[in-house]
Amino acid sequence: MKVTTKQCTPLFDEVLVEGSVLEHYTAEREDYGELLDELFRSSNATRDKIGARCIWHINSTAFGGGVAEMLPHHICLLRELGFDVRWLIFKPEDEQFFQFTKALHNSLHDAIAVGVNELLPHYLEASRQGAAELERMIGLDDFLVIHDPQPLCAAAQFLDSHPHPAIWRCHIGYPRSTPTVDKIWGLLKAYLRPFQRIVLSDEAYAFDAGHPIDVIQPSISPFSSKNRNYEGPPGQALENSVSFNRHDEPDRSLQDILGSRYFLHVSRWDGLKGIDRIIAAFERFVGTASDEASDTCLVIAGPDPSDVADDPEGRAYFEKCAVLCSQLPKDVRQRVYLACISMKDSDANAEIVGRLQQNAHGVFQLSREEGFGLTVTEALLRGKPVIVSSAFGLKRQVANGLNGVVLDEPDIEVKAAEMMHRLIADYSHFEEMARTARESCLRSSTQISQIPKWYDSIRSALSSFDRAQVREPFKPNVS
Repeated sequence: MKVTTKQCTPLFDEVLVEGSVLEHYTAEREDYGELLDELFRSSNATRDKIGARCIWHINSTAFGGGVAEMLPHHICLLRELGFDVRWLIFKPEDEQFFQFTKALHNSLHDAIAVGVNELLPHYLEASRQGAAELERMIGLDDFLVIHDPQPLCAAAQFLDSHPHPAIWRCHIGYPRSTPTVDKIWGLLKAYLRPFQRIVLSDEAYAFDAGHPIDVIQPSISPFSSKNRNYEGPPGQALENSVSFNRHDEPDRSLQDILGSRYFLHVSRWDGLKGIDRIIAAFERFVGTASDEASDTCLVIAGPDPSDVADDPEGRAYFEKCAVLCSQLPKDVRQRVYLACISMKDSDANAEIVGRLQQNAHGVFQLSREEGFGLTVTEALLRGKPVIVSSAFGLKRQVANGLNGVVLDEPDIEVKAAEMMHRLIADYSHFEEMARTARESCLRSSTQISQIPKWYDSIRSALSSFDRAQVREPFKPNVS
């Protein structure tokens, strides 16, 4: 899969995707036969409805994060099935625009964010400019799928003056109503009026959107660079694409890490991901481990924060993690690796993460909040032992004792340390859960299992659009 970008306007790049996906599924019809049959049936029905329309996906980054990882294979599949699909990224240069959208992200996880009202004018101004630029790119009969809050207001303003069928796909959410969450949903609702449908990851995230809501869980491709199996040592290009924050400890290569026994955490550098909790659990584990575990390490892997344009807090949180590790006792510190993986080559990044997941002795995700958690889906697909917190998006994927282990609050660090001991002492206890995890993912978490649901949502949005007669002028929320 080759993913590159081409500038279209000052605020929008088009993401160019080259590759083939469908042939991999058809070559393994024994595993995917029923899913393929439904995919082809629903594709035929949907092509008749969509006709020659182009489907535009719009988000805020081509590399880094779950949306950017899902879209390339999703788009390739749809093209191979006969649809015209393109991808734009909205990339304002105003850093305060992304500070605002990051504050929205945190608030939709019920984390109080400061400065939302002060930053809102930056969001509105960049969105106004973006709406004007969309007029130069979107065709008269095209269909829009807008991902998350970043491009939402720009798309809404464009749709108000240039009505098109459109879906807003929000990848984040919170399973309960709280004053913080409700305030943000209220703000975003003002921008949803020109859309026909909303797509969320879970029915528990539903809110008073003023539109029908469809539930489509995020999905992965088992044939992506991240999820395939690898043999042999990593090449020099991969070694050059990852660095390990080692403080005053000797450097080690990627191959050294892959050849060792380690627990793995993969995520962005974000306080909600619970990186401090896995570090605390590992410190406790080391302090009580037997000699047999003296060679076990902890690898915390994430993107190079300087390569993720839509997450202005990433660099600061990475530095916080580095300081936290530097304060660990030496016998712990020398066994903790903060892996920064370059995003400049998306395939290299995916292969490094994939190799780390493939060789991990166990995969941990102790997030405080999680909308879904694709890195857990990836580990489940690989048939690895998976231990997660009870964050809503994680426990929706992991059934405790069936395909992994869910750790409840409180004292999650103590419980995670105990799981580390069990993984060392009795790995066979986790093997049946790991096999179940892989089998379940093949049935329900691959992209071909979810595309028919997308077809249903698109057809419904088109029908609603065709019935619509009167539209109220769109008014951005400036309160």
